[in-house]
Amino acid sequence: MTAIAPLFLDPYRLAFATFMAERREPEAISRLRHAAFARFETLGWPTRRQDAWRFTDLAALQALNLQQPSDARIDAAALPTLETLTHRLVFVNGRLALALSQVRALPEQTTIAGLAQSLSTHSPRIESVLDSLPGLQSHPFSALNTAFWEDGAFIYIPRGTVIEEPIHLLFYATGGDMAVYPRLLLALADGAQATVVVEYRGQGRSLNAPLAELHLGDNATLHYHQVQEESPQAFHLGGIRVRQSRASQAQLHLFSSGGQLARTDLEVLLDGEQAGCLINGLTLGQENQTGDYHLRIEHAQPHGTSEQVFKSVLDGQARAVFDGLIHVRQYARKTDARQTNRNLLLSRQAQVHANPRLEILADDVKCGHGSSTGFLDPDAEFYLRTRGIPWSQARALLVHAFANDSLSRIALTPLRERLGRVLATRLALDSIEGN
Repeated sequence: MTAIAPLFLDPYRLAFATFMAERREPEAISRLRHAAFARFETLGWPTRRQDAWRFTDLAALQALNLQQPSDARIDAAALPTLETLTHRLVFVNGRLALALSQVRALPEQTTIAGLAQSLSTHSPRIESVLDSLPGLQSHPFSALNTAFWEDGAFIYIPRGTVIEEPIHLLFYATGGDMAVYPRLLLALADGAQATVVVEYRGQGRSLNAPLAELHLGDNATLHYHQVQEESPQAFHLGGIRVRQSRASQAQLHLFSSGGQLARTDLEVLLDGEQAGCLINGLTLGQENQTGDYHLRIEHAQPHGTSEQVFKSVLDGQARAVFDGLIHVRQYARKTDARQTNRNLLLSRQAQVHANPRLEILADDVKCGHGSSTGFLDPDAEFYLRTRGIPWSQARALLVHAFANDSLSRIALTPLRERLGRVLATRLALDSIEGN
């Protein structure tokens, strides 16, 4: 750890003091904030001399004079939908916009609401789980989120409850140079099931540093989707922490195509026997964009399963970073873990930094990893052209087939089709169906 420079830290100290002076919330939450800010002071601002940040250049972000976000209005017609019945919460500049949100009738004891609002109605439940998950202790932006979050989503699904409609959370940032710290706290009790779609969008230049905490009880099932389509000037530095109990199942689908720098740090703790997770990621990069994923999957109990499949398609001078670790603890026998990273370069200037890793301390496990990076196969292009397909269309078909494989894993049809259209537009594949 490195101590942050005093002159650089002073504005953060002043901002935190001002922020806390305006807060009226339970003492337990205040203590969490102070502890998190102290952790940020210890961790300091990340530099490329640190191994975890050596491929993440924050110089452009560090030069900004980030301000607290202000209230803003946006046109509801400009917001994306899932084209199906949903529970929907919209946040503008980190604050719940009630006029744009709608939560339908819910089963008894189920909560889908703003986190700040829920502090007055569900304080004991929130205090018992907020910031309680292990992982991301060395992530300074997660510490900043805990110190500075204003609002976010609180989702609690009680024992044995199945939420049929998707839960759609939209975080929209608009304005000048500002820092936004959205928070998501989700808890599925034993046997609960839910589908959640989290979208990050916006206009202008900003720092978006969200943090999601996902708690899964015994036999719980979660389908979680994160879509990052922020403005080309935005910085996205997010974190996700997941803890899974016995026989729980989680699917996490991560799609990133926006921002000049988009980084997600994800830590999953499989803390119960027969717990399993699938993590499916796709990054689309062009010009000078950077897409960055850092993952740690911790197998703590026997008979756990995990699969990671991450792909990127890069054009121009875009860069992608994949740093993935599977850690199998000593007594996590019969673990079955797989990790795959594949990258397609459409330009000689595009770059990929891949670092797949295994740390296995147990016997009787099946674990594997692999990474590949390359250009389009000229033989495949030639084969299509011999069938009368023009060169540009042949190239489009191959790129689309590579990337669309990630989208095909998404079971939520409206979202899969919409992302397919984004893929087609982004890759100039307008003549190809996106689903």
